[in-house]
Amino acid sequence: MRRRTFTSLAALAVTAAAFFGPGPAVAQDKPQVIRIASFGNAAGKPYGTGAIGVVRAQELLEKEFAADGIKIEWQFPRGTGPAINEAFANGQLDFAYYGGLPNIVGRGAGLKTKVIASYGVSPVYLVARPDAEISSLADLKGKKISTSRGTINELGLFQILTRAGLTVDDIQFFDLQTADQISAITSGDIDVVVGGGSSVLQLVDQGIAQIVYTTKGSPAPGSNFGSFVVTDQFRQAYPELTQRVVNNFVKASHFASDEKNRDALFDIWALTGPPRSTFQKDYDGELLKDRQSPLLDDFYRGNVEAGIKFAVGQKLIRKPFDVNEWVDESYLKTALKEFGYENVWTPRDSQGNAVRF
Repeated sequence: MRRRTFTSLAALAVTAAAFFGPGPAVAQDKPQVIRIASFGNAAGKPYGTGAIGVVRAQELLEKEFAADGIKIEWQFPRGTGPAINEAFANGQLDFAYYGGLPNIVGRGAGLKTKVIASYGVSPVYLVARPDAEISSLADLKGKKISTSRGTINELGLFQILTRAGLTVDDIQFFDLQTADQISAITSGDIDVVVGGGSSVLQLVDQGIAQIVYTTKGSPAPGSNFGSFVVTDQFRQAYPELTQRVVNNFVKASHFASDEKNRDALFDIWALTGPPRSTFQKDYDGELLKDRQSPLLDDFYRGNVEAGIKFAVGQKLIRKPFDVNEWVDESYLKTALKEFGYENVWTPRDSQGNAVRF
């Protein structure tokens, strides 16, 4: 987690240029397939969480484009965000729903994408083995801590350490994917896992770990955030199809924000592998709509700005870029207006406070 090189990402700018060259794409006939990705899960299941999990499980896009003869191809790579960036660079994706840090790194490395919606905000959890003797963030010093490099959880760990007056040099860091994290903490090879929701709460349910810190219940730095993005090539060639994809994403976000769907929602997310109880625990005491907002508000933009600063500081990208140039709210605004959802979600200011009108 010190000075490091992401060899696949270093080549993104060149590779992306080959597939997503400059200049607007010329409008074409309908594509044969629309390719979408989201972060994978430890069980390797072809399903997702959040709003995209609803889109996938309810086959909203398959139904939307059936009459057009357009197939939907889903990818849920275990390599999560970095693997999604690689797929974008290789011209294998049109849309993706994934964490803030990897999509920032991808954009900074040259991927030609636009943000078309947020995936909301969710808490980060630090869970530790009961015998690791960790009762406060200060006790993290010298401990063996794992998360996946290049993911939103790495940014969360950095921000949490900063709050505790620590740096990455104060811990022993282990770069492991989710399934390997579970094995490592179970065997005692690491002390702490940093992650979001069900992936770590199942360790708590099994008595393997206990929660020592979480950002749950507040917009504290370190919470997870992310984006739904589309390639410039696709949106320029197929603006009407892009709008239809966003429309269905907004429908799914609305479904995932409606309290009467809470039980059905947890059933959908449990298709990814973790017990349903972990989603219940994660959302206990919180409103669905506070976590599933697609809005590209000041809080979203502030989180992206913090992520860019981190990525530049850690030399994951060479220089910052303009968030407002990257974000395109037009599709989202059109969908919200069409469905009458303008007042479903409350926008937040840069500090995470609700903005009342």
